Amino acid sequence: MFLTRRISFFWAVLGAALLASVGFAEENLLTLRLVWQPGYRYTQETTTETTSVLAALGKEDQKMKVVQTTDIRVQSLPDSGKLARVTFRSMKGDVMLNGMRQAFDSDRLGDASPMIRESIGRSVGRSFGLLYDAKDRFVGVQDTADMASLDNRASPSLEAIAEAGDVAKLYQRSLEMGLPKTAVKLGDRWTTQEKLDFPSAGPVGIELRSRLEAMMDYDARRHAKISFEGEMKRADDTVGSRKVTIGDGSKVFGQVLFDVERGTVSFAAFRADIQLEVDGKSFPVRQQVTTKLTDFKQE
Repeated sequence: MFLTRRISFFWAVLGAALLASVGFAEENLLTLRLVWQPGYRYTQETTTETTSVLAALGKEDQKMKVVQTTDIRVQSLPDSGKLARVTFRSMKGDVMLNGMRQAFDSDRLGDASPMIRESIGRSVGRSFGLLYDAKDRFVGVQDTADMASLDNRASPSLEAIAEAGDVAKLYQRSLEMGLPKTAVKLGDRWTTQEKLDFPSAGPVGIELRSRLEAMMDYDARRHAKISFEGEMKRADDTVGSRKVTIGDGSKVFGQVLFDVERGTVSFAAFRADIQLEVDGKSFPVRQQVTTKLTDFKQE
């Protein structure tokens, strides 16, 4: 459950992530980068379905479906920068463990098993901030201690705070994955390389090959469609020294629709085929993630 939750968080976080700036005309170059609009609340719903094939470990397959609602509130700062506060508002779904189905809902945690209560309790209602300067360049994270606290304890451990900081940075880096560093036009292709630190699996290198495929109407608004595919692999030399690692052959592909006027994602769909290695044994994890912008509201 712990491993699946970590992977789900990342791809859920990836499914909610890709943002773009405003373009003026289809034939012109577009600068695709993260832009937040101060005074607005972005509400995203992410559905993640994960299957862990555990035959190699002598266990039954694990299946999990999670529907997560995330609020992102953006405010202006005195130095003309921006603060995007991310809050994981709710989570519900079901998990198949040891042949038994267990449903859960963050609004009724008392009905869930202790393991699920602890897992959801570490995320739901927690928040952190992402800081940007006046030119929308990422500056850093703040208030990660809230993510680190467990059962609202006043003093989380330094290790927990460090891990929460890694999660916040992972989230921020995922927001820009696949986007070009320079302006592109319709039909252009580009490759991006990222090195991300997973709290459990350590540094992982991700190479994405992306393409601006089309301009289209979606939900009565003009959108740009980006498709991508890529690979994930271990980015350090700690083979055998970590309990959990990402194995070679792990792949990801999907599509993103972003609103060129609002500069935000309206819909994203992803699939990941991950080779996870635990104590030297490898098993596949298949994941499908769908993210929708369900509300964009000025506050």
